[in-house]
Amino acid sequence: MSSGFKDSFTKEDSKEDVLGYDDTAFYYFVISVLTCVAIPWTVSVAHGLMYPGQEIERVYPNKSGEGSSLRYCKTAVMVHKVEAAKKEARKITTKTAILCLIKAVVLSGLWMAIFGTMQQLGQEKEIKKFDPFDILDVLPTASSMQIKRAYRKLSLSYHPDKNPDDPLAASRFIQITKAYQALTDENAKRNWEKYGNPDGPQMTKVGIGLPRFLLEKDNHLMILSSFFFFLIFLVPMTFICYYQNTKNYAANGVMIETLQFLGCYVTESTRIKNGPELLAACAESRCMSTRPTDNSHIKKLAGLVIEHKKRVFTIPVVMKNQFLVWAHLQRRHQLMTPELREDLDELLTHSMKTTQAMIEVACMREWFATAQAMIEFRRSLVQALDVRSSQLLQVPHFEDEHVELCREASITTLSEFLAKEPEERKAITKLTGDKLLDVEVFCAHAGKRVIQATIGVDDEAEIVVNDVATVTVRMHWQHLNEGEAQGPVSSPLFPDPKFEEWWLFLVESGTGNATSTRIVHFERVTDTERCMEEKLRFQVTKAGENKLVLHAMCDAYAGLDQKIELTYKAHAEDQFQRKLPVHQEDEELDLQPTLFQTFMGDFKQDDSEEEEEDAGAENATAAQKTQGGASTASPKCDDADKRRRAAEVDDDANSGGSSSGSDD
Repeated sequence: MSSGFKDSFTKEDSKEDVLGYDDTAFYYFVISVLTCVAIPWTVSVAHGLMYPGQEIERVYPNKSGEGSSLRYCKTAVMVHKVEAAKKEARKITTKTAILCLIKAVVLSGLWMAIFGTMQQLGQEKEIKKFDPFDILDVLPTASSMQIKRAYRKLSLSYHPDKNPDDPLAASRFIQITKAYQALTDENAKRNWEKYGNPDGPQMTKVGIGLPRFLLEKDNHLMILSSFFFFLIFLVPMTFICYYQNTKNYAANGVMIETLQFLGCYVTESTRIKNGPELLAACAESRCMSTRPTDNSHIKKLAGLVIEHKKRVFTIPVVMKNQFLVWAHLQRRHQLMTPELREDLDELLTHSMKTTQAMIEVACMREWFATAQAMIEFRRSLVQALDVRSSQLLQVPHFEDEHVELCREASITTLSEFLAKEPEERKAITKLTGDKLLDVEVFCAHAGKRVIQATIGVDDEAEIVVNDVATVTVRMHWQHLNEGEAQGPVSSPLFPDPKFEEWWLFLVESGTGNATSTRIVHFERVTDTERCMEEKLRFQVTKAGENKLVLHAMCDAYAGLDQKIELTYKAHAEDQFQRKLPVHQEDEELDLQPTLFQTFMGDFKQDDSEEEEEDAGAENATAAQKTQGGASTASPKCDDADKRRRAAEVDDDANSGGSSSGSDD
């Protein structure tokens, strides 16, 4: 930091001086940076200590993205699941203890560095002023001889020739010279007393806050080595490590190897029974660790699990994960060891992204039956339902005997069970007490969904070939109140909370075989609000009567899917001429001249006025000529009359004279 004259560390620039280089600016910089890091981090750590388990609030939020209150399923098992998750989040494990200790040590080090820097800053001068007595190390009452002796001593010590590689020595020498001039030269002394600078008034400048040790000769090699280590090794290695960790994943969070595998093995004939092996063979599953005891544990489990499809892959980790998935679908969790249960939870955690990739692969290839099967497999994982299990097993406390009772009452689907009144459900299931209460709570949470769809072309009354038609889907959850949103579904055997997602498929109406249907358009709806609206757009390609089927499929509950048939008539382009409506205001606006017409009209009007003026001038000139000709002709006539009359008089006179002579 310098004030009053130009900073210089060169031998050539000896006309201007520099202030003694200090670390004040560097201390301010260090305090500012460390404070910006330490204060928010301290507040975050303190908030975490005062309110432990904040991470679980992100997993089980109280509000939706739009601010609505989420309605959770209040069955006993789901309440226990949420409480257990929150308790586990607040539990202090060895890993969390080590992490907290590291945070405490680093945070303490930051605050110690801040206070140490502040103490060091207190020992520094705020901004050094030019003081020649301080620079020459003499008293203000020193004589000229003492000043001269001090100048000689210091100039010999800091002369640039004796310190060729020390920029601080050169700067110090310039200061000594300026200080001596300020005390011996009258002009320099007058400027120093008036402006605080022997060179007169100067601009104040602030340099970058670098520490003093960066300019010391002994540290040059260390500084240069550190710079190259940071620039050539540390920064590239950081980017390389980041790239190595992210290059294996696609934008949807699925490993690229998994997408390649699914693209190869998901075919048009893939059905729900293929799902467990596909999930077990994905890259995420194959990266899971194995234990030496897994083989014996899996053999015990394999004898009690039914495989609905012959295995294709014989890799040990794939076979192990496949048995775990089948055991989960058949609700054989009590047969698993704690280690296998942890592996199953890990497998189910990444199963949502993997199954979504399966659905998207089928949708991209327009295979509706395959996409439908993958959605069925996805919700089977959420609800722990086997391929041939009844939908009614999603209801709490339901066993095979309760399913049989419902079949006797002609109830085979979940939607039919939800449509019954509470008294009817009680009579059918024959449940009592807390079990019956859980059933009613589940039915109230699952609720009733109303889905409506309309088809048309925006701002048009008719549909013509090559138009972009829009299917507007309105979804209303009748069991939710105003300001509420649907919370996580009831999934006691799924490790993570699962929110409902709806897949909307616009499918061409098939003729007999469902696999021949083609997906026209699809959308994935993740909104959980009470009322939702989604638009599906497609281009009309066929004239005449057309039929489409809208399939609304839930990925969390089996038995809530809805199907809506849409019929529309499309006109051929050459047979239907669309009349564009014209408003009165637009017609009046069309009658108004454009800017170009107005601009050109002004020129034409000017030209016509000039032509009229020219024509008027010509007419006036012609009239004047006509009048002038008439006025010049009349004097000529008068002269001729006068001459004729004079001739007649002369003739009369001559004739009279002759008569008289004869008489004489």
